[in-house]
Amino acid sequence: MGLFLLGILGGIALSLFFSFGPAFFSQIQTSIHYGFRNAVPFAYGVSTSDVLIVALLLLISRNIPIDDMLGILNNRWIIVVGASVVAGFGLYTMFLKTRHTAEVSENDRINYRNVQIPSRINVYLHGLTLNFFNPLIWIYWATMVTILVFGEGEISLAKRYLFFGGVLSATLSMDILKCKLASLLQNMITYRFLNIFNKCVGLILIGFAIFMVVSTSPRFEKTNNNQQKSIEMMQEIMHKTPPKIRTAE
Repeated sequence: MGLFLLGILGGIALSLFFSFGPAFFSQIQTSIHYGFRNAVPFAYGVSTSDVLIVALLLLISRNIPIDDMLGILNNRWIIVVGASVVAGFGLYTMFLKTRHTAEVSENDRINYRNVQIPSRINVYLHGLTLNFFNPLIWIYWATMVTILVFGEGEISLAKRYLFFGGVLSATLSMDILKCKLASLLQNMITYRFLNIFNKCVGLILIGFAIFMVVSTSPRFEKTNNNQQKSIEMMQEIMHKTPPKIRTAE
């Protein structure tokens, strides 16, 4: 259980310090817009995509050199396709209007009982798709796999799944907590503010999409090289000084 607990701690740290991407802002917007219960499927969708990505990367890493895998994920066209999906969600969110089931004023405070709620399967698919097609998420998890898989056969596949099981369990729990905290704001803001907030979130998503594309330009080649050197340095350190997770059960 040592690896699982270590994964939980890593997942909590990930959620607190490194999760402010497109899915985070969409999740907050969905929680405020539709309430906690109707936003939780979004968190499940994000978690499902994370599970799929990690499982695929762990399987692929057994047959494809990790450097080749990172090279594929950094391919400009893959980045462009993923960025287009994120930008599409951004445009949709920008023009999203709060639909009411009752007569309300734009200055009234939000009551989700008066808001038309999309089906939970659609909310789930929104979270899954937005996260799965974000190339930065793939690169992040590939980097995590790279750091963990530091030696041929030194950590079994079962132990890798155990570690990432802890990470993913913690990130899902933290995402559900974020949904709850964001939904508490619902009774404090007006429908007018929510429509403005939707536009801001849409612009943020489009900004992320632009950043994805720009980051693959030659100007950022030095940054990408530094990322690769950092990974190689961490792997070298792990070879010389075996981490605690190698012997944990």
